[in-house]
Amino acid sequence: MIQKISILLLLALSAVLPAARAEVVMPDIFQDHMILQEGVENRVWGTAAPGEMVVVAFAGQEVSGKADAAGVWQFELAALNATSESMEMRVSGSNTIVIKDILIGEVWLASGQSNMATGIRQSRGDQQKVFAAQKDNNRVRAFIRGKWYLLSEQATQTSAVAFFFALKLEQTLDVPVAYVVVAQNGSKIEPFVPPAEAEAYKLGPKSSKIYNGRVAPLTDYSIKGVIWYQGESNRGADNYYDSLKALHAGWSRVFEMPELPFYQVQIAPFNKQEEKTSLISDSVWSAQYRAAKEIPSMGIIPLHDTGISVKHIHPRSKQPVGERLAAMALKYQYGKDVVTSGPVFSKATRKGAKVLVNFDHIDKGLATSDGEQPSFFELSSDGETFVEASAKLKGDHVEVLADGMTEPRFVRMGWFDIAIPNLKDKNGWPVFAFPAKPVN
Repeated sequence: MIQKISILLLLALSAVLPAARAEVVMPDIFQDHMILQEGVENRVWGTAAPGEMVVVAFAGQEVSGKADAAGVWQFELAALNATSESMEMRVSGSNTIVIKDILIGEVWLASGQSNMATGIRQSRGDQQKVFAAQKDNNRVRAFIRGKWYLLSEQATQTSAVAFFFALKLEQTLDVPVAYVVVAQNGSKIEPFVPPAEAEAYKLGPKSSKIYNGRVAPLTDYSIKGVIWYQGESNRGADNYYDSLKALHAGWSRVFEMPELPFYQVQIAPFNKQEEKTSLISDSVWSAQYRAAKEIPSMGIIPLHDTGISVKHIHPRSKQPVGERLAAMALKYQYGKDVVTSGPVFSKATRKGAKVLVNFDHIDKGLATSDGEQPSFFELSSDGETFVEASAKLKGDHVEVLADGMTEPRFVRMGWFDIAIPNLKDKNGWPVFAFPAKPVN
């Protein structure tokens, strides 16, 4: 059996009730209402007096052993199928811990900064009503800052994106679903990265604070994958791709999942002064796109079509964000036949002064969200200076033309920080914005 308790976790556990060191102690994630991941062996761990015999009884299984010289014990429970039947775990040594109302289902880590942390109360009114209608749904549960919550208990403090993600999975798969929230308002990506990867990728001495305090204690807990909504605080950074790569490599290692499913949200268009800058697009968006293309098991979903305001960094419509993340999981982890992407730029060809733009991943055909012609297309003769262009929808491609530009050599769409292009697939997914692309 693999022993993989972090030093930080051991210190944290050892600090609990120092006068009662001989008692069996378990980390916070083992509480009433917890959900364990189905289909895999689940670790159970904690501390006790050195050499103390500890017995874990759960779901007809009983595992036991002695705490080691440091007082650490860890066992593995055999894989179980998903069930909504409430079960009880008993952990016995010199004392007995009873954990009630445990379900078996799907467990996802929900992480990032404020847009992942933001609760239902900050969401649109119609989406708050969706949450309210689920208050008695005991199969969707959340672990937030050291406590498991039922929906009826946590009211509106839960992560809205993670809630809608979990609800979609629960309704589609018909199994219990948990979301474990590790999100920090205003944080850059680097504090989430494990120390080894932070050093390897040269991310700086201030890295790993959130990882050490909030992620490391969870790494022995079995999860299915990660949803990630972060990047606003890394606007303008020139190394966001390296940071994403370090994060994925590090979390894949510590959770012992070589190709950890990791689905990210493309951060929303934003500039409070509504200036036409490319600070977000040239740094975070480009890195997110590259990561989704080059890192195995990483994906990305867009949200620019969800009724956002470019003056506000916190979009209020969280339901489509959570549901699009769920679509990624449903397709790639659960084998469901669902749409997981809007159309993506394929190629651009010149026909006289016009540029014909084609797309991949068209499902039901191109359309626009407002019934107008496609917006936020631009052309350039040098790839540096872009001018606004008119665009016309021509079946499954777009025809683009700029006054006075007879030989356009580059085209882009929606590639600045306040652009909200209207081009979409008829199935409702928006076309991904794209940076400068050569015209052939």
